[in-house]
Amino acid sequence: MPVVEIVAKRIYVKNQDLGLSVVDLIVLLWLYSNPYDSHRRQLSSMRAVLKMCETIQAPGGGLDINEEELTQIVLGSLQTLKSKGLVYLESAGIHFVKGVLTERGVTLVESSVDSPVLRRVTAEFGDAR
Repeated sequence: MPVVEIVAKRIYVKNQDLGLSVVDLIVLLWLYSNPYDSHRRQLSSMRAVLKMCETIQAPGGGLDINEEELTQIVLGSLQTLKSKGLVYLESAGIHFVKGVLTERGVTLVESSVDSPVLRRVTAEFGDAR
């Protein structure tokens, strides 16, 4: 299980009143650790991270969904995060996404996760801030 998924599950347990799923929190953490200026293809990278997460895998491992369905899961999470005021979505589509955390999104991540743990998440999946 990737560190980002473990951290997302911890945030979920502490903040169930937010109305976010574990997948939403994985996407939020991905955006935190991969600011848009890192020049990564956001949608492809988010899908790659989710493929490794047990949260969306079928029992016994592996995905029981295709790439299009996975794309829709990511786009749905981004829309949820946008509706909660945690991200700005500057562009979204099948091939291109440009999303950045709002100040509220950054505050949520930083107040929910200890600094050493955040460093592990960014070391695993992102760029140092």
